[in-house]
Amino acid sequence: MKQGWKLKSGLLLAMIVSSAYADDGADARITQLQKMLEQQQKAMQEQQWQLKAMADELKALQQKSEVAAVDKEAPVVKAGEKGFGIQSADGKNSINLHGTAQIDYRNIESGSAIGTSSGLIVRKARPWIEGTLFGWIDYRLTPEFATTTANAATVSAGTTTVNNSTTLGTPEVIDAFADFKFQPWLKLRAGKFKPFVGLARLQSDTDGKFLEQSFVTANLLPQRDVGLSLFGDVLDGRLNYAVGVSNGVIDGGDQSVALDNNNNKEFTARLFAQPFKGKESLLAGLGFGLAGTTIDQQGTATNTQLPAYKTFGQNNFFSYTTTSGSATYAHGQRSRWSPQAYYYFGPFGLMAEYAEEHQEVSRLTNNQTLNHDAWQVTASYVLTGEEASYGGVKPKQPFSPDGKGWGAWEVVARYNEINLDGKSFVGTNGLTTGLNPVANPTAAAKSAEAWGVGLNWYLNNYSRFSLDFEQTDFVWGGGGTVARPLDRPAEKTMIGRLQLAF
Repeated sequence: MKQGWKLKSGLLLAMIVSSAYADDGADARITQLQKMLEQQQKAMQEQQWQLKAMADELKALQQKSEVAAVDKEAPVVKAGEKGFGIQSADGKNSINLHGTAQIDYRNIESGSAIGTSSGLIVRKARPWIEGTLFGWIDYRLTPEFATTTANAATVSAGTTTVNNSTTLGTPEVIDAFADFKFQPWLKLRAGKFKPFVGLARLQSDTDGKFLEQSFVTANLLPQRDVGLSLFGDVLDGRLNYAVGVSNGVIDGGDQSVALDNNNNKEFTARLFAQPFKGKESLLAGLGFGLAGTTIDQQGTATNTQLPAYKTFGQNNFFSYTTTSGSATYAHGQRSRWSPQAYYYFGPFGLMAEYAEEHQEVSRLTNNQTLNHDAWQVTASYVLTGEEASYGGVKPKQPFSPDGKGWGAWEVVARYNEINLDGKSFVGTNGLTTGLNPVANPTAAAKSAEAWGVGLNWYLNNYSRFSLDFEQTDFVWGGGGTVARPLDRPAEKTMIGRLQLAF
């Protein structure tokens, strides 16, 4: 509006001046005024362009601000070698997808009735999800789609195939739990999970040095169970504690998610110390602890609540008598205790574990309190110089087909042994020739010892190739007579595995 008045005033002034000087250089003055008018018009156009540019810039800034406000509330999609997932903008809620696949080639040689067997199997096939809710509740859900597993769920009789592996036929739930993290020193885990007991068992299923667990972990200590556990870290993580209650599983067992069939519950407790953690010390990688369990375990002749013990090749070498109508069954207190330790320094690693079990059993009128024990020592060395740790090996240079990296290479060795109580084989008169022994020495070994070596090639952080050999020697369990049982022939097992885990 103001610009319009200025233009009109300029024209009026030009007319007046033109009249006054009409006779004195009128043409030159007219030309001058026309130039002035053109300059005014050009200035007005430039101002209009500036106003339009300012308006466009203001609109763009407003739109950018609105988009930024929306982005602050939008979820974040993640993808990488640690999995795939979605996370809320504030990071307090997330869901992440992971997967584990293990494909084995196995060759097992034994002079027993099992003979020699070889072939390919899918040992594990586990897609799993984990995440966080509200910034303080973690959760995990892991199904298993491989159709065989190394340990029976709860009952040893009538569930095995000809090669003594347990065929499930349908997927099962491996993990299903939530962690309520009130404080670093006070957390509650609820659901199905690994009880806080065994040192090797509490490692990730993909980080074990050997492809199958030792006698300690596989045969005496619990694998997974349904229950509750309080746990936490104190003294800046140098001391970890856990106490829990669960349904109770057989030795090496993996409890289903079904309702427990009795009112007796198992109590667990564990203390683990790393006194030099975080310090510049040769002992910074030292950890040691003690764990235990106890339960009044009551089985029946048809639901024995007793296990079958397995070799590295997953073949039974000890089973309680399962004769129809007179099977041996758990009948009373079962307690376990397990001292455990590890030490890691540079590329060197060492893990040792012991377990002892006291189990009351019955077969008809024969009642026994059995004391079984097992121990293992595993040593490892990373040839390519990476740091050894309880959490696995991370290659400095991932393998590349062009030769720029070869991953990490590790050699491992293990010795482990299990001893079954001699009272397992005596009858009511205290002799192996007595009535109703809870185990038959011609079919069940009273001890087994195994040594093994292996090579692990970590191609990168999520793929690994391993090759293990283990030989197991037995006392008894190889036929003969009850009075003179023969030793079961040695079992020699070679396992190669390709593992993918992200």
